[in-house]
Amino acid sequence: MRVDGPDYRHRDLPPAPDPLTDEELVAVAEADPTATLDDFDALSEHLSKLHPSRYKQLVDGISKVCISGVHPADNQTVALRIVVLADRLYDAGIPVLVSGAKLDEIFTPEMLAGGYRKKYLRATSRLLALSRFASAEAK
Repeated sequence: MRVDGPDYRHRDLPPAPDPLTDEELVAVAEADPTATLDDFDALSEHLSKLHPSRYKQLVDGISKVCISGVHPADNQTVALRIVVLADRLYDAGIPVLVSGAKLDEIFTPEMLAGGYRKKYLRATSRLLALSRFASAEAK
């Protein structure tokens, strides 16, 4: 049975954290030797060369993920790779910080209206939880 309406897990949650500036993001990444710093497009390109089953190995040993130049995914394939990466980061509890667009803007309205809607909403929820964790940790 389908129940339309807002997801109860999102009740009373603050909006997505504002992205950092590129300079702030670099400073955060450089302050932690086990943090990563990747450009969104370069990361998307790298993910295209790996089988999704290897994404877990990609995040092993990482304490924090910093992604610069975040913008809406330009196609469904990139978006689905981001979903898998978000799942692996969430499973590992790795905080995420970004510059560019907010994390709730990665999936376009057209994508959110399509067949993978639930996957995109779950990934958005997970990325926001990880970014809120990173924001709280930074304070």
